[in-house]
Amino acid sequence: MEKRKMIFALSAVAIILVASVVGVVLLNGKAQAKTYTNVSSIRLQMYGNANEDDTIDERDQDYIEGVIKGSNNETEFSDANYDGIVDSSDVDAVKRIINDEDTTIYYVNCDSNVASVHVPIETIVVAYSNNAEAIRVLKASDMVVGVDDNIAKYPVYFPEFQNRTNVGSRFSFDVEKILTLDPDIVFTGTSTYYTPDLETKLAANGTDIDVVRLPTWEYNLIGASILTLGYILDREDLAYDYVKWHDGIVTNITAIVNGISASERIDVFVDRPGSTTVAAGSGYAEVMEMGGAVNIGKDLSGGFYPKVDTEWVIEQNPDYVIGISFSGSYESSNQSLLSTRYDEIINNYRVTTAVTDGNVHIMHYDIMLGPSYVVGVSYIAKWLYPDLFADLDPAALHQEYIDKFCGGLEYDVSKQGAFVL
Repeated sequence: MEKRKMIFALSAVAIILVASVVGVVLLNGKAQAKTYTNVSSIRLQMYGNANEDDTIDERDQDYIEGVIKGSNNETEFSDANYDGIVDSSDVDAVKRIINDEDTTIYYVNCDSNVASVHVPIETIVVAYSNNAEAIRVLKASDMVVGVDDNIAKYPVYFPEFQNRTNVGSRFSFDVEKILTLDPDIVFTGTSTYYTPDLETKLAANGTDIDVVRLPTWEYNLIGASILTLGYILDREDLAYDYVKWHDGIVTNITAIVNGISASERIDVFVDRPGSTTVAAGSGYAEVMEMGGAVNIGKDLSGGFYPKVDTEWVIEQNPDYVIGISFSGSYESSNQSLLSTRYDEIINNYRVTTAVTDGNVHIMHYDIMLGPSYVVGVSYIAKWLYPDLFADLDPAALHQEYIDKFCGGLEYDVSKQGAFVL
């Protein structure tokens, strides 16, 4: 596949967004570190992206040659073969990536570690619905030979994956089943939660299966994740198509949100099932902030999902309450599933400004995380600042996402599903 030559204006987007996003430290494996935001001037966290323009092409070869000659400064990703030296072998490594040859790609994964993957890829085991969405965005569903039990719970949304081998929970894979399938890669999430010892167990069995861990909910790095995965799966053009769509939405929303003064920002309590809320670092919290919410629970202790007392929420007296639902979504059109959450919130917080002013909403988590998270951001912005986002149509964006990126799935969000209330 010919590598895309068009570069998006990422630096301009970064300037718009940098004030509103959470920084993430990504280590390069050489006792150095850089801080990136969700829309950084360097989103393609892959070695070989030498000139840091978020594509790998002949210009990177030229740049590395300049580094060797001393006319260009060495950058984070100039060492394309990650051997600690920038030399002619890195020019050759970039050439192999450009030509889609048999090679090893080095990239920064969601655990801030440098990881490697051997390409080309023919078969995949994928875990978690967000990751399955990313695979489908890149039209790589036919490569999938195994899925985890989370994906198996979505027969309506992921019909193409229902006949794939179930390899168990992403938190503790059935490694024997993975070995039987012998995929080229297992595509999963952070080792903090998702089978932390998977690499060790696979290596102990003498397999050459690579584990690819990329962010699909944390740090709002889905654009960066899709770009990296696009190169790994030889689907670069499709990755850029998604990023262009994503950026068009996020840039417009964030530009407006950044124009809202701190005194005019709206206080929001995020009600998560189980008497919990969402703290800084969780994907939910970041989506809220991108939509212009001041998350009153962001600094609470207790991990991503700290416990909260009803009395504490009432004392804070938030302007809005947005409840997360674990029921509904694509698999059911029963709105009463969301109404149950709504009634629960009304009963718990009826004396708050949010309830007395009628500012309570419910959203299913599926549109708050993964490639479709921009739909959730759009709803939040529209709910909190309807006058500023009069032209924003979240339901239309949701349908557009399905039509563009869901592989021919016939689904009408105006008639099917239970997503928001």
